[in-house]
Amino acid sequence: MAKTTVDPLIPESDDRQIPEIDPARVTLQYSGLAWREYQVIAPAGFVAADLNEAPEAWRKLQNGSRNALRKFDRVMVIDHDENWFAEATVAFADHKSVIFARPKITSLPSRVDKLFETEEYRVKFLGSGSYAVERKRDGAIVTQQVASAELAARDLNNLYPRKAA
Repeated sequence: MAKTTVDPLIPESDDRQIPEIDPARVTLQYSGLAWREYQVIAPAGFVAADLNEAPEAWRKLQNGSRNALRKFDRVMVIDHDENWFAEATVAFADHKSVIFARPKITSLPSRVDKLFETEEYRVKFLGSGSYAVERKRDGAIVTQQVASAELAARDLNNLYPRKAA
């Protein structure tokens, strides 16, 4: 029997709730005379197929944001978990939607380095370069977000009591 795999770039069902792009996660990279370039960190649950299948996902950004996209702006959309990124040019934009002209989607290799963990806790990648410690039994995040896996590993070690000298 052949093993089937699910492509993370394709949504699993038609009735799922498509997450909206948060204007706070949109960064102006370059503003030229003719067009602008942006970096967008996609929310958890946003898949590459949503780029043109769900133009309404951009509603919050387009509705009065200073970074609202315009025709011919260039956009790099980065997956929340950094599994893929897409480079695209805006073909159409209004106050509630964005349509891209043939986005180029690139899959990134999965994590090579194993994140630190113990029997009770693990370092978890939260997306867009931030890490925290997660309790394994219930999935609760028990530390503040930090910028590197090493800092999160230090926080994990600090959760355990120290022996008195």
